[in-house]
Amino acid sequence: MNQDLLTGLVLGLVQGLTELLPVSSSAHLIVVSELMSGKPLPLALNVALHIGTVMAVLVYFFQDWLAMGRSLVRRAFSGTKSFGSDVLLPALILGSIPAGIIGLKFHRIIEEKLHHPQIVIIPLALVGVLLWWSDKTRPSTRNLEQLTIKDGILIGTAQAMALIPGVSRSGSTIIAARFLGFTRPDAARFSFLLGTPAMFGAALLESREILQHLTNPAFYAGTLMSFASGFLAIQVLMKLVRNYGFFWFMVYRAVLAGVIGFFVFFP
Repeated sequence: MNQDLLTGLVLGLVQGLTELLPVSSSAHLIVVSELMSGKPLPLALNVALHIGTVMAVLVYFFQDWLAMGRSLVRRAFSGTKSFGSDVLLPALILGSIPAGIIGLKFHRIIEEKLHHPQIVIIPLALVGVLLWWSDKTRPSTRNLEQLTIKDGILIGTAQAMALIPGVSRSGSTIIAARFLGFTRPDAARFSFLLGTPAMFGAALLESREILQHLTNPAFYAGTLMSFASGFLAIQVLMKLVRNYGFFWFMVYRAVLAGVIGFFVFFP
């Protein structure tokens, strides 16, 4: 198999499985890319792989997006208020702004200074502990229908922290949602919905560089693989959060941080 094609498939698999689980896709992609090519993963290819996962979110939560679209149409033509048009959609839009602003202003610095294996060690371990602790200590008293626009902005601000490799977008948003008292399934559900504009925005931000990959079969292989594995990851996480906490995600993140640290500091 062509090496570039193999790389695309491997990175697509890694992206799909880790982007939507609270384990940090950026940390995994940075490490896997280093192992496969000996150099950091270009941000444009990193973002391109998000196309597959964002499509997985759109397909899995198709009914949510369809309901929001219908409620928006009713609001526009008949003035009928609803949770979808007056709360959920504005919360998703406003919640996406913090990450968008920081990403636009600092994405080059983040790519150059932070996309290295040694950077992800502390965020991997620390966010894993916060994920477990927030779920363990906070009550589950609210469902998604009790969301406010303020909640969306607060969770969106937490999402901006995921621009630091190793933090995890889903991890940071689920932590924030659990701190606000949302149940595990609804915290994960809102995290996925909120991540859709962020992933689309990131792809648009790097659209010029992505165009350079359009003739590369690895681009399409990676996108399709990230879609398939991302859809599977959503199914797995939604089943896990209904019955279990986040303890094993904390353990996984701690072990991964330890392994990366060992190879970084004891090459």
